[in-house]
Amino acid sequence: MGKKQKVKWNMVKMMEGWGNHPSIRFFMYIGLGIIMYLLLIGQVIPETYELKEGQISQVTLTSPIRVENQWATELAKDKAAKSVPDQYTKDQNIVNDQISRLEQMFTDILTIAENKDLSKEEKEAALRDLTSLSFLDDALFKELSSLNVEKIKNIQYISKSTLDIVMNDGVNIKKLNEAFEEAAQIIQNNPFDNEDRIKHLANEMTKYFIKPNVFYNSDQTSLLREKAKSEVEPVIIKKDELIVKQGQYIDKEIYEKLKAAGLLKDTSTLWPYFGLLLFILLILLLLFFSIERMNPFLHQDNRALLLLFTIFILTFSSISILGLIGLGKDLLTSPKGYLAPVAFGVMLITLLINMKMAILSGVIFSIFTSMIFSTDQSFIFDFRYGFVALIGSAAGAFAIGRIKQRSAILKAGLVVSLFNVIGIAVIVMLTSQSYSLRQMFATLSYGAIGGFFSSVLTIGFLPFFEAVFGILSPTRLIELSNPNHPLLRKLLIETPGTYHHSVIVGNLAEAAAEAINANGLLARVGAYYHDLGKTKRPSFFIENQLNMENPHDKISPSLSKNIILAHPKDGVEMLKVYKIPNAIQDIAEQHHGTSLLKYFYHKASKDSEQPIPEVEYRYPGPKPQFKEAAIVGIADSVEAAVRSIKHPTNEIIEEMVRKIIKSKLDDGQLNECDLTLKELEIIAISMLETLKGIFHSRIEYPDDKDLEETKGARSS
Repeated sequence: MGKKQKVKWNMVKMMEGWGNHPSIRFFMYIGLGIIMYLLLIGQVIPETYELKEGQISQVTLTSPIRVENQWATELAKDKAAKSVPDQYTKDQNIVNDQISRLEQMFTDILTIAENKDLSKEEKEAALRDLTSLSFLDDALFKELSSLNVEKIKNIQYISKSTLDIVMNDGVNIKKLNEAFEEAAQIIQNNPFDNEDRIKHLANEMTKYFIKPNVFYNSDQTSLLREKAKSEVEPVIIKKDELIVKQGQYIDKEIYEKLKAAGLLKDTSTLWPYFGLLLFILLILLLLFFSIERMNPFLHQDNRALLLLFTIFILTFSSISILGLIGLGKDLLTSPKGYLAPVAFGVMLITLLINMKMAILSGVIFSIFTSMIFSTDQSFIFDFRYGFVALIGSAAGAFAIGRIKQRSAILKAGLVVSLFNVIGIAVIVMLTSQSYSLRQMFATLSYGAIGGFFSSVLTIGFLPFFEAVFGILSPTRLIELSNPNHPLLRKLLIETPGTYHHSVIVGNLAEAAAEAINANGLLARVGAYYHDLGKTKRPSFFIENQLNMENPHDKISPSLSKNIILAHPKDGVEMLKVYKIPNAIQDIAEQHHGTSLLKYFYHKASKDSEQPIPEVEYRYPGPKPQFKEAAIVGIADSVEAAVRSIKHPTNEIIEEMVRKIIKSKLDDGQLNECDLTLKELEIIAISMLETLKGIFHSRIEYPDDKDLEETKGARSS
């Protein structure tokens, strides 16, 4: 064999065994790394310079990108905010209340003044007893008590009109003295009564009721200032815009432009590319060792690894494509990073592989997102987006972990949306960023839409992965377990006994599979379909022979054998017509393995004068190739055997279960699946626990046996 032929032969052999060949696995990692590198190469840090404020620039620099000058924008916003004066609000209730109190005071005074039965001294004493006049001194009390009713009414008119004018003009606590002076001036110029003592009393009484009623409105002031800020257009540094000339002094404004354009700090041009390469190597190493520790089966099956990497590439690509799409006026200030469908990949991995792998993948996707949507050119990561992506993706993994139907993926998307919004709110509050209501709504909306977007992508791509990789996701299994499925309806209507048997077998198999960390849902659904072939000739199976003769009594053992041994094959053919996944077909085909049809074999041997080979009365197989198929086979035999016991007790059931498992083990039916003896013991214990619940009402305990026999006699 020549050298070229040998190389070609080796390549052919490698491709034949690509499903577990380590070289293929190595190239898959390399391929993933190359794709990541190509997607991220545009995000590497541009060439930077060691420039400081206050020095002379040695180079002429233009902006390599279009970017917002946040420093200049903030200056413009601060200037706009300062141009808005403080806002004040007048409280009209205080005006009305003070005028009402003043009128009540004069009502009390006039009541005393109009009482002709009181002397001057008594009137003065009565006036002193009024709480509303507690602000008057002795001289004013004497003066007031000596006035007649007409003069008091003059004071009332002057005080009320003056108070009304001053209070309605607004009284600021900082300008209270000015209000007092204004009131005194109004009273002095009032021509209604020019007597000095009247004006003096009116001034004192009016001044007492003047209260501040104009207050600083912080909310209105903040609202107007925020509005003024929001109306300020961002200061944009255009691509190729001249920032500094050689020999020019670098002031604060130029320095901030250099900073915004990402031109500061001296770094060799090639380092970012080497840094990106090292970064990707670290990610691949993290992924490799995590798989080795958490999911070693992925490195034993390149198909499963290809599934994982395909999801990675789809997620990376969708994030990168979103990064290229413009949303809003300014690509760099738009919060479109919150739309990143990170949870899409995480939810797919949860459904198709497992949650641990999904959480790890979510961390990698979040780091990738923080790079793709980085707006600060002075640093490669923007962990605002990474943080929100991590929170949302983790929520998606937990929310989708126990879904019962495909539509529940949308509900998981709503959970992702909720946690995206919470994550964004946390960032806003922790960074104390100033957002207008419109900006806040837009930012939170992006996070909410991102979660929904992820669920839509998950629903869209899930059937693709199920079909291409032949994977039975939990949602697909749950759909197959729906009693309204045509095949299950057929089973129920045409063979109700077999249907009931299959349901019980499903309960036994699911509990046993979960007890040994196998796929309980697959075992249950497989059990539902495992005897579908019996619908072809239902009356030939004992569970369907209700109130009828056994047709096997009228035919030869050989014909009975052919009918019964054919039901696994018949079932598989029906499953293929309905395109039921291979794993379910395998369970239907393998659940009996190559076990012996003992009853008809012994019957045929008894009737025949010549020895009959056992192989003629054995199922065609194959033997169970995986745990779930073996468990369904055990559960099938256990249910049929226990159902045949006339007077079941716990001891009899346990003896029967262990006898069946031992029989299958001795017959070599479990040799080709990877069940261990320890797992078989766990399976036995699990089935016994389940059977206790199913047959509890039928079990006769020793102390109750006589009572049951008495009941049986009465019922007959």
